[in-house]
Amino acid sequence: PAASAWLLGVAGCHLLPPPSSQDAPAIPPPTATVPAAAAAQAAEQLSALLDAAERALREDRLTTPAADSAYRYFADALAIAPEHQEARRGPERIVERYLELAEGAMERQGWERARTHLDRAATVDAVHPGIAPRRRQLELLAAAERRALALDRAALRARQDALAERLRAFGGDARRPGARVRIRAPSDADARWIYGQLSRAAGEGRIRATIDVGLPPQVELLLLPSPAEQAGQR
Repeated sequence: PAASAWLLGVAGCHLLPPPSSQDAPAIPPPTATVPAAAAAQAAEQLSALLDAAERALREDRLTTPAADSAYRYFADALAIAPEHQEARRGPERIVERYLELAEGAMERQGWERARTHLDRAATVDAVHPGIAPRRRQLELLAAAERRALALDRAALRARQDALAERLRAFGGDARRPGARVRIRAPSDADARWIYGQLSRAAGEGRIRATIDVGLPPQVELLLLPSPAEQAGQR
């Protein structure tokens, strides 16, 4: 009887069907958390590299030291984002700064320093259109003849005739083709008077002069090689 009751109990029970797909709990799809985090990290690295490049540019750490230079930081930024416009413009900005430094060195007659700046610019972009003209300018200036006329400050203040005569004699060569004049005087009025005396020299060529306000007063004459001499130097 007990066995029969057990069989009847089994027969009377209902087997549950397997759960359908509609009854299964929804499983959320995988998210893009990892790629999004990687993109955010790359953007953060790019921003840090560009900031470091800007600091290096301001401090003229252009290509040296190699590990802490604007060139290195821009290169690393381009490795992360090759199409980023600011990163792509970086090397050109480095070359432009080297050209500015070369110009400043030439103003101070620092020929070797100017050559170093131009050589380093060429390591960044050897075909940059601004490098070759600066090299030609540098070699012309380095080969130029220089003459200087020191001026007595009291005589300049008094506008003495003897000083005016010396300036007129000096102005003759200032009219030569390729001549450049730099006037240094205590004031703009003094410099203009000096230029006026130079301009009274014989000849027709226009005197090209730059003016610096400072001491001691002086006139410097720069005589660039003639075209024939330049051709012979090539």
